[in-house]
Amino acid sequence: MSKRKGFTLIELLVVIAIIALLMAILMPSLNRVKKQAKAVSCQGQLKQWALIFAMYTNDNEGYFHNRPFGTDYSKMWPQFYQPYYSDQMMRCCPAARNPDVHLGPYGTWGWDLGTVSDSDWGWGGSWVPKEGFFGSYAMNRYILNKTEPQYWRKIGVKNADKVPVFLDCIYVAISPASTDAPPGYNGERSNQMQFSCLDRHLGSINGLFLDWSAPKIGLKQLWTLRWNRQFDFAGPWTIAGNARPEDWPEWMRSFKDY
Repeated sequence: MSKRKGFTLIELLVVIAIIALLMAILMPSLNRVKKQAKAVSCQGQLKQWALIFAMYTNDNEGYFHNRPFGTDYSKMWPQFYQPYYSDQMMRCCPAARNPDVHLGPYGTWGWDLGTVSDSDWGWGGSWVPKEGFFGSYAMNRYILNKTEPQYWRKIGVKNADKVPVFLDCIYVAISPASTDAPPGYNGERSNQMQFSCLDRHLGSINGLFLDWSAPKIGLKQLWTLRWNRQFDFAGPWTIAGNARPEDWPEWMRSFKDY
């Protein structure tokens, strides 16, 4: 009988090399699919928030809540709408990681930029602070029920599908200006618009609008939204305002123009 031979060392090395090559080819595609799945999950979560805001405004003659500006975080939306939701993780985008904005004794906000220890990682791969309130979405401040003319105050306005209510962000609230410059790098936060202009979902973020739709928002599209009644949505960072692709920071030039 002939003696049975096993694999030689060279053959094993060739097989390992082929497997490593296939993994290197497949990993980017797998990572992209994983990110797309988290983006879809985020949109589903925002649709749940649409129900929450719809219930609140239905209970209050179509109006949103009001609160003074300042650092009284107990009157921010996470606490204010608490009677309408019970799962705190609803405040957290599935794709957001690593909180970076600390609100003193009130908790942690932001996610995407900072660092945390392995012991702090919790449900779904997201970071769960041990105390205080936390999250990775922001409410548009101009939705509030204030008497100044720039505020939307309530539902049922014209072009509601262009009015952002709630969106991915590294802070708990946002009030951008049409002249806010885009971030020079992914994660810069020197003005309000930059708080939401972050590459969380493959060149876009997700947002909830006043018609209760929850589409993805291209990063350059942020400058075309109707943030408030007086917002210039054809400002210097839009096609209508003659913005050119080369005017944008290098990391944003490949993104779709609006």
